[in-house]
Amino acid sequence: MKKTQLYSQIFIYILTIILVSFILVYGYNAIQNFKKRAEQVQCLKFKNDLSNSIETIISDFGSVKRKDFELCAGYTKVCFVESFEIPNLPSNVDPIIKDSVLSNTGKNVFLVENVAKESFYAGVISVEPDVLCVQGVNRKISLRLEGRGNHVLLGQWSNSISSSTIVSGIDNSFNDEELDELDSILADLEYI
Repeated sequence: MKKTQLYSQIFIYILTIILVSFILVYGYNAIQNFKKRAEQVQCLKFKNDLSNSIETIISDFGSVKRKDFELCAGYTKVCFVESFEIPNLPSNVDPIIKDSVLSNTGKNVFLVENVAKESFYAGVISVEPDVLCVQGVNRKISLRLEGRGNHVLLGQWSNSISSSTIVSGIDNSFNDEELDELDSILADLEYI
């Protein structure tokens, strides 16, 4: 083998290694940018879905709806702050939320990782207590939205059903044995 052939093969190997490295680095960066944009789109979808749900039900007085939302990636809970009346902030509220409310920024929804990181205005809402934080389960939350004409009463949707919930307003002639039996049937249904 000639000396020039050996040098040309080494040059080809080095050029191949550089080209493959460039393609791998470019591909990795493209995938990371795609993931970031997907997370941004997911956050925008959450914000728009929540705002649209509140806007849709606000004027429908007395109407109650359950809405399920998927949280943005990286966030574990959402905190809602009273915006229909002046909120009474508890002492243990996140300092960023407290500062935002006291500064009159108008923002009433806060996405929380360990501390509040993102916030936005979702419409005129009323919550009980004045700062309601809903923990996400598998990055999903279920909210109870009740139209009040000029604002929306917002709360966490409760999946627990008891016999007293079903029986109230229907018939109060059930005895304790029948109520216990109904409770056990409902408990069995919750596991299905």
